[in-house]
Amino acid sequence: MARIRRLSSDLANQIAAGEVVERPASVVKELIENALDAEATRIRVEIEQGGLVLVRVSDDGVGMDGEDAMLSLERHATSKIASKDDLGRLRTFGFRGEALPSIASVAKLRLLTRSRGSPEGTEVIIEGGGLAQVRPAGAAEGTCVEARDLFFNVPARRKFLKTTGTEAAHVSEVTLLAALARPEVSFFLVRDGRTAREWLRAASRRERAAQAIDGERLEMCIGERGPMRLEAHLAAPERARAGAVALHLLVNGRPVRDRQLARAVAQAYGSVLEPGRYPVGVVYVDVPSEQVDVNVHPQKSEVRFADTRALLDAVTRELHQSLSHAFSLPTLGASRASPTDPWRLAPTQTPNRESSPPSSLGDRQTLPSPSSLAELPQPAADDGLFRGNRFYASLEFLAQVRATFLVCCGSDGLYVLDQHAAAERVTFDRLRRAFGSRSMAMQRLLLPEVIELSPTEMALVEERAGDIAALGLEMRAVGPNAVAVHAVPMLLGRAAPARIVRDAVAELARVARRPLGDAADLVLATMACHGSIRAGDAVSREEALALLRALDDVDFGGHCPHGRPVVTRIGFDELERRVGR
Repeated sequence: MARIRRLSSDLANQIAAGEVVERPASVVKELIENALDAEATRIRVEIEQGGLVLVRVSDDGVGMDGEDAMLSLERHATSKIASKDDLGRLRTFGFRGEALPSIASVAKLRLLTRSRGSPEGTEVIIEGGGLAQVRPAGAAEGTCVEARDLFFNVPARRKFLKTTGTEAAHVSEVTLLAALARPEVSFFLVRDGRTAREWLRAASRRERAAQAIDGERLEMCIGERGPMRLEAHLAAPERARAGAVALHLLVNGRPVRDRQLARAVAQAYGSVLEPGRYPVGVVYVDVPSEQVDVNVHPQKSEVRFADTRALLDAVTRELHQSLSHAFSLPTLGASRASPTDPWRLAPTQTPNRESSPPSSLGDRQTLPSPSSLAELPQPAADDGLFRGNRFYASLEFLAQVRATFLVCCGSDGLYVLDQHAAAERVTFDRLRRAFGSRSMAMQRLLLPEVIELSPTEMALVEERAGDIAALGLEMRAVGPNAVAVHAVPMLLGRAAPARIVRDAVAELARVARRPLGDAADLVLATMACHGSIRAGDAVSREEALALLRALDDVDFGGHCPHGRPVVTRIGFDELERRVGR
């Protein structure tokens, strides 16, 4: 007797549905994508009890006639593609023809639709993949799909769903991502009869990002490299979170989950983001459709690039060039520009070097037009955002407080700098530049300092001798468990050689699997921490002024190498309010 048999169509449909419909949010995602492909300008999502009882998605798209309404419920019936060649140039969200039949096989589905200009609509009712009931019906132009009692016929699947609150949160996330993908469309989310969120039509991706991530100062970064175009709206490093849950990635307008791409974005922040932390924001990557494959995941949530390494490297480099300028100052209160009128910072743009210092952090700066960028002398186009404005140098130094803080006066308030964080940033930047140019100046010790290390550390020193030398450390083994340090980086002359060596070795051990080029920022940040002015050190007026001037010449000047803010502001208006003026 044959051991191989054909599965029934109902069972085959339920198996296929398991790949597409994972939870209520999966239903919402598929129905929203159908609505967007149908040219909808308004999409309304309604759920009850997290979507377990009801999911309803209504749109004002082109709608369907009766024949198309029936075909839409057949597996692999679609209007999106006609041949295999179409897969290489997709312009739609859907293309497999699986969404509606998959939903219909595990829910009680009602489809109500009317095509534009048609005198009547069509209603189709189908439960659990059974026979469809079709009849003419009155309906608005567009389509409304209801899915009730999700997984009513697959109880084993239903018991794995989470609480209604958790499922509702997933639905909200899916709707948010769709809103980010299509700013020109209005989205409404109704939860248990009450409007939970709405994203009205936006004029740009920038405006939509500000709607979606309310309350965050988002910096716009725009760049191009080869055929790739990049647009990102990202928050300051101190707003970063553990995990990439608040970092939204879109490739060719399609929301995706991609760990490598998320890491590439995080790495653009350099050392100011600790490993495992990711920024808050939205990143749009646009590449020619033939260079990205979207047909690699049943839910179309993952993509594959033709040249992944080149694209990720381009993303990191373009973002770093913009972010290092954009976050020359930390968040100090109100954003510097409204979402509808942002600073636009392209990778090679820099402010007019002749412009005067800003009168306040709220003032907009004037950036040169793209045509004038070619006239800027090199390396002026690579300078930091505030380098021409000399913001920190414009502050009046008043006093050092508790041997920790430098109090300064600006035109709009008092500025309090953490002296260690500020000095650490300057030292790190100088170390990084010296390391990058392979010109690390070293200071020889009058007498070598012998340092004992563990066997593991000694093995690491021998294994990575070249990397250690590139960091400006000269040392030689003088026994099985000791090294003699003969020279240290000149920039770290105030730090104890033993502390520098131990920290550098410990950091190299922590990133042992990464090449030094990738891990250098982390190692140099640790070295800079112990080679800079510290809390408790007395700082003269001349040293304070020199530090302020130096901050204008570094990238990420508003943050220490580990991401802590360098400065905070107390506005004169706040001071006046507190004293009752």
